[in-house]
Amino acid sequence: MFNKKDKSQNNKFKTIDDYFYALAVTSKIIVDKGTITNYLINIKDYAGAITVLLDKDGNTMFSQVKL
Repeated sequence: MFNKKDKSQNNKFKTIDDYFYALAVTSKIIVDKGTITNYLINIKDYAGAITVLLDKDGNTMFSQVKL
C-alpha cells in the first residue's frame, strides 16, 4: 500500500487534511481514490487508529475534493 522505495506506486490514497498537535497527536483525513471514501487516521506515539468517516445517517462519506 505505501511503498517507500518506489513512491510512484503510492497513488491509491490522497491526503486531504493533515493536523499535528503539540501533544504529539497527528490526525489525517485521506481519501481512497478507487472508492472516493474518506478515512480519518489518528496517530499518537506508536499507536494509531483508522476509521471510515460517516454522515449523520451512518452512510459512508464520499469525497467532494477533485482527485
